[in-house]
Amino acid sequence: MKYSVKTIQLLQRLREGERLSQGDLGSAQVKSIVRELQNIGAVVFSRTSRSRGVFFVTDRVFFTEACSRIDSTLADLDSALRLVEGEISSRAEKVALFGNSKQEGADRTVKGFTLLADRSVSVKYFGEDFKVCPQAGLHITNRKELTIPIDAQVFVVENPECFYDLRWFENVGSLPDMDVPRFVMCRYPVSEEGKLWLESIPNHVYYFGDFDLAGIRIYETEFKRRLNDKVSLIIPSDLEERVRNAGNPQLYTKHVNSGFVSVSSKSPDVIALIELLHNLQSGYEQEGYCMPLH
Repeated sequence: MKYSVKTIQLLQRLREGERLSQGDLGSAQVKSIVRELQNIGAVVFSRTSRSRGVFFVTDRVFFTEACSRIDSTLADLDSALRLVEGEISSRAEKVALFGNSKQEGADRTVKGFTLLADRSVSVKYFGEDFKVCPQAGLHITNRKELTIPIDAQVFVVENPECFYDLRWFENVGSLPDMDVPRFVMCRYPVSEEGKLWLESIPNHVYYFGDFDLAGIRIYETEFKRRLNDKVSLIIPSDLEERVRNAGNPQLYTKHVNSGFVSVSSKSPDVIALIELLHNLQSGYEQEGYCMPLH
């Protein structure tokens, strides 16, 4: 997508800590980006009166990461501004800034999504038969051409560690029917194509993320809001014991300081999880479930 000079400059102002009013946003393009950043939790809106309010950023690092999720061009706002102002003109310069997939530490947008499974499962893609299994997944670039078994379950994991190491299936306690095929996809990096596919299928979706305030915010804003009753959060049976004995208090403090303390839910089980984290003032990363509790 092409971005205007004003759009990038407004994002830079937010990044630098400036508070912007609704009137400052101006164009539909800016409003759309800020709305998406607000849904992710990277931009906060605070009312100053009944009809007015301001947008601002509480975590600059998280804001930069969120911009790159929307579009890899926005990962470096300063270079993006140089590009739209014409200071970067050659194809080689553009590729060096935005097209180098091996650039260390670069956030980039991945087209499509990769699908794994916990056993060999037959699917049709563009009318052809494929086998999806733990050893060989299938990368999808056209969701409309993918058909999976109607009884299959779809699991979305927050972090790549649990995407490639499915031992967490064995350690989270009670899970839905083990006798049906299970597909696994990773939330980050995840494309809009993947989220649209989740919306389109009749299969139930199970989300497995970090058990901290930021992880719950991701589930509520990126998945529950879009999928409603079709998605459930996996809350392991021994989670309280793990948080109490092997939790990470620094995670809780970090997320409180980043503004996630107000995260909420309408689901009773998630409400109970939020209360647990507040009571213990700690969090637990999902990768811990790749190993049994000792």
